[in-house]
Amino acid sequence: MSILLRLFALTITLMFSISANALNKPVGLIDDRDNPFRLFVLFHDDIPESKRSTAYVENIRPFTAEFEKITGRKIHTIFDRSRPPYTNFHYKAADPNVMFDRWNELTWNYRKERHDSNEFRFSRNDRVLLITNDFINGSPLFGGLGGIATRPGNSAIASLDFKQIVGHELGHTFNAVHEEGEVLYNGWWCETFMFEPLPLRSNCYVFSEGNGKRIKAYVDSLY
Repeated sequence: MSILLRLFALTITLMFSISANALNKPVGLIDDRDNPFRLFVLFHDDIPESKRSTAYVENIRPFTAEFEKITGRKIHTIFDRSRPPYTNFHYKAADPNVMFDRWNELTWNYRKERHDSNEFRFSRNDRVLLITNDFINGSPLFGGLGGIATRPGNSAIASLDFKQIVGHELGHTFNAVHEEGEVLYNGWWCETFMFEPLPLRSNCYVFSEGNGKRIKAYVDSLY
């Protein structure tokens, strides 16, 4: 009898432990083919209002239009600002990997926060992008890092210094790679999103055929 009582007590303890852990984790959204992707865009506090007003048209919409064309799926953009500790995050770093580990933790908290406040359900389809005024390190003229992202994953940081950086980093979150980037010619040479930028060339604001296939395959694999 004492053995049975101990087993019963152990079972109850495990049940409470599992329940307590479950309370700390958002309930995952059951993904289906009609579920839209969400892009949470957080404006860093260092971005002037003049740049914020043009960021959607010049930096974000080129990516979302191309994503929807490639995948056949909608991606909804939600903007956020003046929301510490996210929009005042210290992104400038000599060691980008250490910095980005901290940002990854914050983006998980951000998604959970909005889930817990009943604004948006937690979903693996979400992407959280911090848009910054400056490079992470270095500068556009003398070399440096303008953005960073999980490959693939849910988190990204992108500077507004080059118009294609947003699309480039978000491309990484959907499994696009540098190796498939291309330079195209449409009256002048232009770079696809994943090709390293050169000031003498223009931007195509498209993904190469190879990266388009990678993005679609990755998105389709989620369902």
